[in-house]
Amino acid sequence: MDKQQQSPIDIQSPIVTTYVNPLQIRWSQNPKCSLKTQGGKVEVVFSGDVKEKVSFDGRSFYLWQFHFHHKSEHWISGKQFPLELHIVHQNCDPSDGGLAVLGVMIKADNSANRIPALVEAIEMTCKHDSCEKLEIETNPNEWLPPEPELYYRYEGSLTTPNFDETVSWVVFKEPLGLPRKEINRLIRFAAKPARLPQPLHRRFVLANFS
Repeated sequence: MDKQQQSPIDIQSPIVTTYVNPLQIRWSQNPKCSLKTQGGKVEVVFSGDVKEKVSFDGRSFYLWQFHFHHKSEHWISGKQFPLELHIVHQNCDPSDGGLAVLGVMIKADNSANRIPALVEAIEMTCKHDSCEKLEIETNPNEWLPPEPELYYRYEGSLTTPNFDETVSWVVFKEPLGLPRKEINRLIRFAAKPARLPQPLHRRFVLANFS
């Protein structure tokens, strides 16, 4: 049978609703993580501490990894962004292989005064051809966009092979602004190619804002 719940999608005409169990983000300021290269691009891999988690719909997922795509994989009302960050979480229940991925659109904003220190660490890792840099510190909260309480929700898949349909997606409404120079650094050293939007089929996209 053809897969019917593929990601990414072009988010259009969502159903506006309120959640009984809204998204709760519980990340500390400096969880342990390492930088690892895969296919010549850097990923940020966290330690798997179940205290670093997000919760929604009665489920909890622990922080697992960051990775980037150029251009954005998700489109919003037909608009594509220069970069998309995927903040990947695994279900805290070991018997459930489901994932939760937070999608953050990143736009160019040269007036942005918040440049996450992680950008420089990623560049240095690639330039020195280092396979991994253990136990660096990064604050994942720096990567949240303005108004992280506003988001879209839908059920979908991984955007890389085998495209498993095991992902609960949270895509934030507002993009995060970074200077163009920093975006270019991330594209060069960390961004994977983007998959094109896939058919929605019979799925619904929800939004918790009007």
